[in-house]
Amino acid sequence: MKFLKKHWAKIISGMLMLILCVYVLVFALNKAKDYEIYKEPTIETKIYTLWHVETFEGGSVSRVEFLKAIARQIETENAGILIMIKPVAPEVLADELKTACPDMISFGFGVGKTILNKLQPLQSSYNVRDELVNAGKFNNTLYALPFMVSGYAMITHGSLTQNFHCGQNGYTKPENVFNNFNLTPAEQESQYEAYKDFVYDNSVTLLGTGRDVYRVNNLNKTGRASAIISPVDSYTDLVQFFGIVNSDEITNKFLSYTLSDQQQMSLNKYSLFSSKNYKIYTDELYSKMEDAISICEVKNVFD
Repeated sequence: MKFLKKHWAKIISGMLMLILCVYVLVFALNKAKDYEIYKEPTIETKIYTLWHVETFEGGSVSRVEFLKAIARQIETENAGILIMIKPVAPEVLADELKTACPDMISFGFGVGKTILNKLQPLQSSYNVRDELVNAGKFNNTLYALPFMVSGYAMITHGSLTQNFHCGQNGYTKPENVFNNFNLTPAEQESQYEAYKDFVYDNSVTLLGTGRDVYRVNNLNKTGRASAIISPVDSYTDLVQFFGIVNSDEITNKFLSYTLSDQQQMSLNKYSLFSSKNYKIYTDELYSKMEDAISICEVKNVFD
C-alpha cells in the first residue's frame, strides 16, 4: 500500500500512456485499410534473339560489335526489351534451326538457302543500292538486305606473279576474281595463312580481303612493307545480309537502325563499307576501295 501511495501518479501516467498507444495503433491499422501499399510497377520483359552467321574472313569482330551497339540502343529506348546476339557457325546452322529459330538473322553468302524458308518479306529497301537489293531477292520478293560490305584486293610486292595465294573457305567464291587474272592458287589454305605467305615471301601475289587490306596497309604505314594494293572492282561476295524471321515493331526497328544514315556512316570505325551510296572515307586507299566495291558484281545470296 505504501508503494501505491508513493507511486500512484506514475502508475496512472503509465496506464494512460499504454491506453494512448493502443488507440493510436488501432487508429493507424483502420486507416491503413483505406490505402494500398505502393508497389514498383512491373515491366514485362521480352527477349529477342539475333543469330549472327559468319561466312567470310575479315571484320568478324567488327560486325558483331556493330550489331551489339544497335542492340544496346534499342534496349535503352524500349523498357523491358532485351536483344541477345548469338554467333552461329555456318556448318551447324541447319541443325540449330531444327530445334530453335531466331527473331532476326545476320548472314553471309553460302547459307542463304538454309534460312530462306524462315524469312519474312521485307517492306522497304531503305535506299540500299539497287544491285545489292537484288542480291537479297528470291522470286522477285525481297527477303534480306545487305547492311555492310567489304571487298577483295590484289596485293603484290610490285607486280603480279604466278606464286599466287588466296584463302578459300567454301562459302565465298574468290575464283570469280582470280580467274579474271588467269591465276591459280598455289595451294588450299585459309585466308590468314595466305596473308602470312605474302608477308614472308616477296614472290607471292595475294588476293586479299578487306582485312588483308587493313593489315598490309598498316605494314606499309610503319615501313615494314612497301606493297601495292589494288582494289578489285569486278566482284565481291564479302557481304553481310540482315533478315527478319519474326516481324514486329522491334525487329523492323532493328533493321531500320542498321541501315540508318547514322549507323551506315559509322562503318568507317570498323574498316567496313556501306551498302548505300555513301562516301564515308577520306583516306586515299579506302576511298579507292569504296569506289571499287560500289561497282562490283554481287550475285544473289539465295543462289
